[in-house]
Amino acid sequence: MPSSKRRNTRRAAVGSVLFSAGLFCGTLVAVPKLHRALSSEQTPVEMTCAELVQNGIGESSVVRLTDATIAEPSEEMDFAMLEPDPSAAQALPVGTGMRAWMSGDKVAMAKSTISKTLKHPRSKKLIDQMVRGEVIPRDFVGASMPQPLKLSPGRDIAALALEEVKTTGTLTAFVTEDPTSKWIAKSGDYLGVELPEPFVKSAEMDQYSLHPISQTESISNAGIWIGASAFSMTIGWLLCSSAGWGLWILFCPVAAIVGVFGIPLRSGRGNRVTWMLAFFVGAFSLAAAYGLAFVLGGLGQAQSMWTMQAAGFIAACAGMAIWLGIRGSIKTKRSMVLSPGSLDDLILPKKGRAKKAKPSEKQKRAKKSSGTDVDADQYATTGVRQDALQETLNKNASYSRKYLDPRLSVPANAQASPEAMEHNLLWQKADFEEPLLVEIGRGDAACQATIQVGCQNLVLGMTDELDGQVRLRMISVLEDGHCLVSVDDSYPDLQNGGANEQATLSVYESVKAPKLLAKHLENAADLAEKRSSGLVTLDSNEWRDVVLLTERVLKSVLHDEGHQKWEIYDMTYGRFSYPVQDVRMFEETSPV
Repeated sequence: MPSSKRRNTRRAAVGSVLFSAGLFCGTLVAVPKLHRALSSEQTPVEMTCAELVQNGIGESSVVRLTDATIAEPSEEMDFAMLEPDPSAAQALPVGTGMRAWMSGDKVAMAKSTISKTLKHPRSKKLIDQMVRGEVIPRDFVGASMPQPLKLSPGRDIAALALEEVKTTGTLTAFVTEDPTSKWIAKSGDYLGVELPEPFVKSAEMDQYSLHPISQTESISNAGIWIGASAFSMTIGWLLCSSAGWGLWILFCPVAAIVGVFGIPLRSGRGNRVTWMLAFFVGAFSLAAAYGLAFVLGGLGQAQSMWTMQAAGFIAACAGMAIWLGIRGSIKTKRSMVLSPGSLDDLILPKKGRAKKAKPSEKQKRAKKSSGTDVDADQYATTGVRQDALQETLNKNASYSRKYLDPRLSVPANAQASPEAMEHNLLWQKADFEEPLLVEIGRGDAACQATIQVGCQNLVLGMTDELDGQVRLRMISVLEDGHCLVSVDDSYPDLQNGGANEQATLSVYESVKAPKLLAKHLENAADLAEKRSSGLVTLDSNEWRDVVLLTERVLKSVLHDEGHQKWEIYDMTYGRFSYPVQDVRMFEETSPV
């Protein structure tokens, strides 16, 4: 079996166990514990056993029964209803459905096996946790039949309740409706299983479960149960939803059914729209959990419904699983973006290039406006945000700056700072080359920078340091000459993203080198698809041309967005040009 299939099988198996354990413990144990803990502060209402059976639960779930006594479960359990009926051992009818199957010798064999198992000495501890004491009025004389008032399961609970009755003469207990007998009777009737007549008659009455108030859990204890159960179910749900399809679904049907809900986010399928929709679905699930558990289920209130409380618990786990699944989907997609296969799709082919899309009207207007006979002020008004640009031009009407390229040099015996080297090493782990240390002079100021090319030569990574602050920049160039620049928020003049026909600038807050690379490649894939273009493979010796081009196009973006005012003229840097032109291939620039 391939490693991926084995990994899916293990993940699904572990997810099934965790999900089932969380579902069972959460709905059957943790939710009732929390309900009792929240309701334990209610004032007890005194009444008799007959009044409780007749009137049911009133304004308080805590009652003090003044005439109660406890009938403890016997040490020798009677398993008569599980003894096989000799007359039932007959040939199975054919084609008569579930009722005929359940009336044949297979059910007799199953009854016999269960009866022998429960009679085994090692089963005593299990039975002691399952048996229930009965609450009856004092001096009650009647047929030996199940009573409508039962204690919560456990032989020790019955012993403690009896001790309380002998000591105080009353029993103070937390009361909830108990539909278990009705469910068993309906299931037995549907399956055609004959149940004892006294049990069937008692199931027709309203029955109640009583838990001694002295044994009610604290809120902290109930919270631990709820937290552990929710954690187990949520993680199990995530594991089941993240396992890909395979033959394991035959062996883990629970995981397969539960995992259907994770298909939209599985294997990095999600995008921003999917993640946003999933976020709202998760928020809706958490809101629905509150409504189901507290509003409809009455959690912590006298009038309560366990099924709604359990549904609220499941909805809360679903909401948390969806939100965690969004995080996992984002990380999976980033790892897929950094994979070699995804980078191959972005590389511009050197031969036999695909037919380019026709230039848009916007591109044509940009090329026309770049002519030398066009006035600089008129060209400046072709930006994206005319209102902000006009405001900037009005404020600085008497001030104009002509853009000049920065000075680039390679200093001798210079060393990068430890902070810059830390980012360089992280990029080198993503197959970037060793960094080249250069000096960039802008006006009277100069700073050191490191430059390295990587990701199959599709990206130029750059760090520059000024006044002890290390700033990160990633650069890629598309076939049509459009530049994609991603920076962190350490640049004082690059605090907002922007775009024009020359470049697209993306700014990310508090980002580290690997995360900036992943976001840059995500944007590169989206932009390449949108512009029907590919990424140009950069040569290591072209770092000077790429850096100078980037500096110029960034000034054009700041100018067009209305943040700064510049007079920017045409320039060519090797294979690259400003304004944008199709980038020449290496074969086109080499001599024949």
